[in-house]
This record gives sequence, C-alpha cells and structure tokens, in this order.
Amino acid sequence: MEIETEDKPPGSPLIRDSAIGNYLERSNFFIKYEGVNPTGTQKDRISRKHVENAIKQGYKEISVATCGNFGASIAYYARGMGIKAIVGIPAEYSNSRHAEIAAYGADIIEKPLKYEEMVEYIREEAKNNNWYDASPGSPNKSIDVSGYSEISFEIYNQLGFAPEYISIPVGNGTTFYGIYYGFLKLYRNRKIDKMPKFIATSTEGGNPIVYSFINGFRNIVELNPENIVETYANEPLIAYRSYDGQKALDALYKTHGKALYVSDMKMEEISRGFRKIDNLSVLPASASAAAGALKFAGNNSCVIVLTGSDK
Repeated sequence: MEIETEDKPPGSPLIRDSAIGNYLERSNFFIKYEGVNPTGTQKDRISRKHVENAIKQGYKEISVATCGNFGASIAYYARGMGIKAIVGIPAEYSNSRHAEIAAYGADIIEKPLKYEEMVEYIREEAKNNNWYDASPGSPNKSIDVSGYSEISFEIYNQLGFAPEYISIPVGNGTTFYGIYYGFLKLYRNRKIDKMPKFIATSTEGGNPIVYSFINGFRNIVELNPENIVETYANEPLIAYRSYDGQKALDALYKTHGKALYVSDMKMEEISRGFRKIDNLSVLPASASAAAGALKFAGNNSCVIVLTGSDK
C-alpha cells in the first residue's frame, strides 16, 4: 500500500447551510469541519509543527503515542518532510488506522497497554533513544496550544465575530484549551469584546474533564483505569487521565461553560445524520460536539468543532 503525501498546510472551512441547519433544527449554528485536513483530523495542525520543530532541532526520528489519528498525522508529515516516525499504539485499539500509518513508512510499536500507559512508555523510549517526543504532555507541548489556537483565529476571520457558544469534544483537553487560548488572545487584543461560552463533550464511558466539571470539582480528578473501556465510537475521547485536563477545566469555569457526556449510540446517530443529510463524514466522537450544542446553546450563535472525519 503506497500513499502519496504533499506539503499541504492544515486549515478548515466554517460551514453554514440549510441542510445542516434543518438537520440540527437550528439556524444559528456553524460547523467548523476539521475533516478536510490532509489526514482528516485537527491533529494535522500540530503534527506539521512538531515535525518541523524536530527537524529544526536536528532529530532523525519523531515519536508519538496514539489511539490512531495523531499517529497517522505525524507519520504523514514525517514522510513528507523526510524524517522517520515511530508510532506507539495500544494493541487492542480497534480504530488505530494501523495500515495507513504503516503505509506512510512509520515504525509501529504495539503493546498491551492503555493509551495513557503507552504515552509514558513512548516518553521513556524517546529519552533513551534520542527521539523527538510529540506525545501529549511532552517537553514540546507548547506547540499543541499554538497549533490549536489557529482554529480560533480562523473562526473569528470566517465568522467576523465571536459566537455566543463554542462546542468542542474533549479527550486530553488539549484542543479544547488551545481554542480557548486563541479566543483569549483575541479578547486581550480587543478583537472581540467577550469570550464565547465553552461546551465540553465527551464519552459517557469516562473522561476526567467532564467528570470533574459535572461534579463541581475545581481540580481535575483522574478516573479509575479499570473502569475505562475503549469502543470504536469513544476511543479518541475516553481517558482516565487528561494531560491538559486542568487547563481545559479552568477554561470551562472561566467562560461559564457547560459539559456533557454523550453515549456511543448518540454519537453514531449524529454522525450518520451528517452523512445522510449533507454527505459530511464525521467521526462519531467528533459528533458529540453537536449534541452539546443542541443541549446548551439554544438559539444562540454556536460554532460546533467537528474534529475529524470518519475515515
């Protein structure tokens, strides 16, 4: 299997059309669709930056732990820029994009570990083997916030104002916090006169950010790893530890936001609806953001960030 790559920068449209509006029964909702990025998710925004940074620092290999999407994205940009990718994947993950990662020429490490355990394993291997570490919580994590903040700038430029609400799926909380940070910069630079209210959505299978917020905790609480069960629908979201969870939780409180658990069945239902109504391919976990918007935004303006396509 051979896949061609190109040096294409990530970026995504803001969609508002009658078909989606009729499906969601809202006229003031906008879709920020990250599925158009080169490998189909918002991960492309940071992967390109990580690979460029690795090359700039003189690394020959770049490593990442993944449940699938981030690994495919890192492997894509690594191949395009001529550096070796090493991708760690928990062995039991059903949505690993394993074949695609391999086709990009990455070395794949599979271990019978949970995602969080794989992150720690790859972190140690990166130290021991002088690999650049792109995994969540790495010494290079500032790139993640910078990359995801670009989503906020695009929304502002495309919409012309800050929406009342913005709904985003959360796993590690990094994308969520990055978008918050971007709007905060716009606010501090007086481009907007108020911050949107942020909505965090995740799987009812378990997520520390949503759990902590719903229970009124100001400090992030890790969940019991034994209660975490990955499924096709929830893999990008389910977690017992969220690496940027505290920052995401703080952002929820600071914006007077809301949080919601969404069932696998509901995520898959909304994903099918997007495809049926407007032929829009949406990862079920990403579709959780639409459920959050419908629950909390009412008839206010709301941008729904669909973080990936259902490849």
